[in-house]
Amino acid sequence: MTIGNTKPRVLFLGSTYAGWKTRQLNIEAHTRADGRIDPIYRQVTGWHEGGAIERLPLPRGIRGRARALAEARPFATFPRPDVIWTSCGELAVPYLWSQLGPFHRPVVLETDWTLEQQESMAPLYFNREPRHGLRRHLSSWQERALYSQVSLFTPISNWAADGLRRAGVDDRRIRVLHPGVDLSLWKPATKRVHEGPLKLLFVGGDFARKGGFLLLEVMRERFATRCTLDVVTRDEVPETPGVTVHRCEPNSPELVRLYREADLFVMPTRAECFGHVTVEAMASGLPVIVGDVGGAHDIVDEGETGWLVKPEAAPLAAALDDALARRYVLPEMGQRARRVAEERFDGLRNDQVLVELLLEQAARHRLPRSLREVPA
Repeated sequence: MTIGNTKPRVLFLGSTYAGWKTRQLNIEAHTRADGRIDPIYRQVTGWHEGGAIERLPLPRGIRGRARALAEARPFATFPRPDVIWTSCGELAVPYLWSQLGPFHRPVVLETDWTLEQQESMAPLYFNREPRHGLRRHLSSWQERALYSQVSLFTPISNWAADGLRRAGVDDRRIRVLHPGVDLSLWKPATKRVHEGPLKLLFVGGDFARKGGFLLLEVMRERFATRCTLDVVTRDEVPETPGVTVHRCEPNSPELVRLYREADLFVMPTRAECFGHVTVEAMASGLPVIVGDVGGAHDIVDEGETGWLVKPEAAPLAAALDDALARRYVLPEMGQRARRVAEERFDGLRNDQVLVELLLEQAARHRLPRSLREVPA
């Protein structure tokens, strides 16, 4: 569907922090190939090495925040696009003035958490206590200001959708839409059960928060002779016997190879909204052991495609013991994981649904205000 003979111009303003970098690569590839919209892509990286902001004599955190705010300026671009999609809503708040009067455009917000959920994880995500007092009131005001300008929310999990409902968002403005993966890139290898150590794979940029040190501790104390571990992270992690550390870019051939060679994906994350890498593992035909936090229940079917564990040593060790005892059924669990990925996390199909939603928003915006309906 196009508006007249013109494709709607859609601004995609997305964060590239952590798992969102992979999301941005995928959404650009899928929406560019779709052909029904005229897309504009802008990224928020939070840092340009050697840039003018980065050379200011200020703490690094302040410089990174300033850079991110500068990169979010396309939200207020003129001439206005027909629809704005964004995954970095908080950074758009200073630019909400661009939504006044005739400049207003539909905003589709993809989100993985709300302020309430963010603050509950603040000690692990940001190494700080949850905000309170004036700072919390200011953050709540910013969230309300943003939400008032959002036409449609596309939370990436039911956990995030529940947070939106608690924040007062009408359910008719919420459409859960999982971020998928490229199923032609992430696909299973033909595997045979072998008698050697079980090959584990951990992928997580923030090694501590993702439960990396917990996994190393459990490996060292209980599984050093029964498992090997490949670690993919941006953090500095010492290699020890049986543990190999890799630096891999998202969607890179080396990362694909590591998934295809592993027997089991393990990430006992302590704080997580949605495990993008868990979906990659399942699409690669791997059963998974992951922390039971955030939107994990949208991804893992307990006992069928993997284990959901409390991110502590004893539950993690118990899941690994169970996986070793059932190692001959791990390939079957991996096959089920692949089927789940095909059913829920087909990135191309899910982003085609997103394009449909963007087209609906563009068409609705062209109607007289009295005829515009809240999306069902």
